[in-house]
Amino acid sequence: MSSNNRYYFQNNSDLETLKSFRNLISNVKSLKDKTWGCPWQKIQSHISLIPFLHEESSEFIDAIYEKDADNICEELGDLLLQIMLHAEIGYEEKEFELNDVIKKLNKKIINRHPYIFKKQEKVSLEKSQELWEDIKNSEKKAPDTESSISKNLNLKIKNLPPSIGTDRITNVVKEYGFKWESTNQIFEKLEEEINELKEAIKSKKGSNIKDEFGDVYFTLINLSNFLKINPDSALQKTNKKFLDRFSIIEHHAGDNIKKQTPKDFQRLWQIAKNTLMKNNS
Repeated sequence: MSSNNRYYFQNNSDLETLKSFRNLISNVKSLKDKTWGCPWQKIQSHISLIPFLHEESSEFIDAIYEKDADNICEELGDLLLQIMLHAEIGYEEKEFELNDVIKKLNKKIINRHPYIFKKQEKVSLEKSQELWEDIKNSEKKAPDTESSISKNLNLKIKNLPPSIGTDRITNVVKEYGFKWESTNQIFEKLEEEINELKEAIKSKKGSNIKDEFGDVYFTLINLSNFLKINPDSALQKTNKKFLDRFSIIEHHAGDNIKKQTPKDFQRLWQIAKNTLMKNNS
């Protein structure tokens, strides 16, 4: 296929997409119509939709890991619906509208890629990332020079999932020299935190247990950062591995699964583990 034909088909597809997007805008407005709209949709707010945004994001991530193209496509649609609903709520509340969302996104794309939209020159991956960060920082309001590093970090992570917040903290403070030198150093810290957690459990003080568990978790995320491992991705893989093994346990135990003793489960767990190792070898 020649480049001319490629762009021809791409443009035709884009025209079809614009038609579909117009229909989508109309459908979302029908959902939110104050007279004939969906009763549930009409009472939603930015805050009330947050759990559904989390849920749809998780389902989209699952589809990626499963490498299911049809499901990825469907889950992207569900995410798009969330965006459309928030945009419509913004319009109803006279905060912003969908056009504002798109305009801001277009502006951001153009501003942060000057080597594409202004100079049209090739740059390395490292240079592109450097430019992105520099421009992103320049777009923000000037930082409060009297604010501490910790205060600025508190503002940055307050709305992030905690594990991502920990990762963000680790990346920032290591730029100032506060960083781990080796995995052994982290393991020593982890052992220290685990011992403190054990002592907290012995004391049976709930607040101490929670604090010390948080310290262990924080150190583990620091280890994942040092090893350049995405902790959520690693946990996702472990969840799947556990359920694969538990499926084999269910098969062996059958209807008697609730009658198994801890010792029985240990035996069945080893059978499941060995079975999967053989299947994967």
